[in-house]
Amino acid sequence: MALNCIFCHQCVVNTDSSKGHPVSIPPFGIAHSKCAEQDLLHKRVFKGLHIAELDNESFRELKEMVLAEDNVRNGITEEIDLF
Repeated sequence: MALNCIFCHQCVVNTDSSKGHPVSIPPFGIAHSKCAEQDLLHKRVFKGLHIAELDNESFRELKEMVLAEDNVRNGITEEIDLF
């Protein structure tokens, strides 16, 4: 039984490491680590947050929160209105 990547369909074991190491993608199967990363980038997923699935209002709120956090981390003390 061959263990093929669920994304590129090539064998993930006993091959060169150019596509990364084997990773498990529950409940779908096994994949090359680089193929899995590319899939997440394509779907715009970050740390389990499906950014592409946010409605416009939620996306704006997330953007404001990220900008505010960036300002705090960089010592910028300007007040920012969050809506």
